[in-house]
Parts: sequence; C-alpha cells; structure tokens
Amino acid sequence: MSIQDILQTIVNSLPTIGRYSLITIGIVLIFRTTATTNFAQGLIATFGTFLTTWAALTYTALPLWLCLAMGMTASFLLGMFVDVALIRRARHITPSGKQMITMGVLMILVNVIPVLFRDITLWTRPGKSFSTAILTFNFFGYTLNITEMGLLCFVTAVVVLGAVFAALKFTKWGLGVRATAANESVAQMLGVNTRVITAFSWALAGGIAALGGFFTGAGTALNVTLMGNAQIYGFLACVLGGFGSFPAPILGAVIIPLVNNFAGNPNLFGPNAGMWQNMITFIVILLLILIFPNGLLGKKYIKKV
Repeated sequence: MSIQDILQTIVNSLPTIGRYSLITIGIVLIFRTTATTNFAQGLIATFGTFLTTWAALTYTALPLWLCLAMGMTASFLLGMFVDVALIRRARHITPSGKQMITMGVLMILVNVIPVLFRDITLWTRPGKSFSTAILTFNFFGYTLNITEMGLLCFVTAVVVLGAVFAALKFTKWGLGVRATAANESVAQMLGVNTRVITAFSWALAGGIAALGGFFTGAGTALNVTLMGNAQIYGFLACVLGGFGSFPAPILGAVIIPLVNNFAGNPNLFGPNAGMWQNMITFIVILLLILIFPNGLLGKKYIKKV
C-alpha cells in the first residue's frame, strides 16, 4: 500500500468523521448532564432531516441554509421536549429506566416520521442538486481528491465542534454543564439551574445531530434508518474514547471511520475487502476496548471503602 493510498484513504474518511462527530458530541452532552444514553438520538436527527427536506420541497424560494435552520430548530425543540416532558419526570428512576424511555421515543418516531413525511423519499430540490464536484489538491507532491459536499461536511463539523468546546470552556453555560456533569447535586447547591442546563443540552444535541443528518442524507434516498449506522458508531465512539470527558468521544469518532476505510481498502485487504470491512472494524474496536476498558482517554476510578 503506497503513501498515496494511505493519504487518499485518510481524506476519504474526513466526511464520515464529520458526520459521526456531530452525532457523537450530542450523545456525550446528554450522557454527561443526565447520566443516560439517548437511543433516540439518530431518530431525532432523522426527524430534522425530513423536515429540512419538506421545507426545501414546499418552499422552493427559500435558501437551502434557511430550510436547514428549520430542520435543526425542529430537532432542537424535539430534544428539549424529550428532556422536559419525559426524562425530567423520571429523574428518580434507574439509568436503565431512562434508557427505556429513550427507546420508547425511538419507537414512536420510527412510526410517526413515515406518516408525517410519507411523500418524501429523496433528499432533493426541484431544479437544484447537491454538488458532486471533485476537488483536487496537492499535498507535498501527492494528488488527493475529495467531493465538495464531503469537504463542506468536515469543515462544518470542525467549526461546530470548535464552537461547542469554546462554549464549554469560556461561557457561563459551559461552566454550568461542567458543574452538572461533575455532580448535579453540588451544582444545584452552588446555584446552577441544572434544569436549564439539561434541557439546553438535549436541545443542542438534537439540533447538531440534525446537521449531521443533513450531510448524511443529502442527495440520497430517505428512510427512518438514515442515521442508524451513525448512531451505532456514535455510541461506539463514546465507549472507545471514554465517556469521562467531552473531547474523548470525538477521538473515537475520528478513529472509527479511519479503521473502517482502511479495512475496506482493496489495496490493503484485496478485491473482496468490502465483504470484511465491518467485521474488521468491529474486531479492531473490540480489541481497543479490551485494552483500554475505560476508553482511550478514560481514567480509572478507585472507590474508597
């Protein structure tokens, strides 16, 4: 396998890294503030993607970015609703119980989305199509290619994640999130409105996930399984990187697409590499988790008795 192949495989992974990172940051935000894993994260993103498509098809005069803003707002509000109407009322039940609530939300959305958007089967817009243009650039003498949409996805993800991490570090909301993640009871005693923090975290997770759904579904056939793989790999990224911090799962979201694309490279694993791609990916992830049970950047906690 040549250096050209290695570099091109890395570049080919950038759009997937962007999409997975957008859904992963939402998963870790929810987990760190409410101690639950949201199984409905992918369906909330799918709902926003369908609504974006509906807006683009219904109001053809609107710019695409405004249609996307409508879809992200819908997922933002849906995420907030799940927390305020459901999770908050079940705060005293077990974490497994909260997970079952999100599973219930998933099942509802699986059946509701096809009914609400039954006429939408393709992410498209009359008279306009998503750019499939290939951008070619030179990197230290090596010629590499990436689609315009893929590059836009990766750059958008970097900007959004940069904004989220900056907000977590330098804003009052970020301080509240970090305090709530450390210890919700202590945060409340210090005057942090944890209800606002958790509601906004759920909402923000939904809005960002819808952005990932847009890039996943752009120009493709739409169905309720649109974000299935992204959600699965998002959870794996959190486990691989470690749930103990906000940046750690993003490392997992970078590693997984790289492993997957290298595993599917015919120059590395032969012409039938695609047959074994997912299996090899999961084996590598499993081995890493066995070696780093607390995550690649996780810490081992010792309880004192």
